[in-house]
Amino acid sequence: MTTTMKNANRRLTPGTRVVSRTDGEPGRVVRVATYRRNGIDAWSYLVETACGQETWDAGELFVPEQD
Repeated sequence: MTTTMKNANRRLTPGTRVVSRTDGEPGRVVRVATYRRNGIDAWSYLVETACGQETWDAGELFVPEQD
């Protein structure tokens, strides 16, 4: 895995559609929940799902391709 791929989820904007790698649940980014030490990159996101809002680690989600 390249550095670009590994770090791609650290700067997602609100409204971005994402999918959980653990269970395949879809959602949308609401905001950054916690930041990394640099204060710019996200450690986790608050994500709106069908079941409500959840906090997902940046490494546990991916952005599906948009048509």
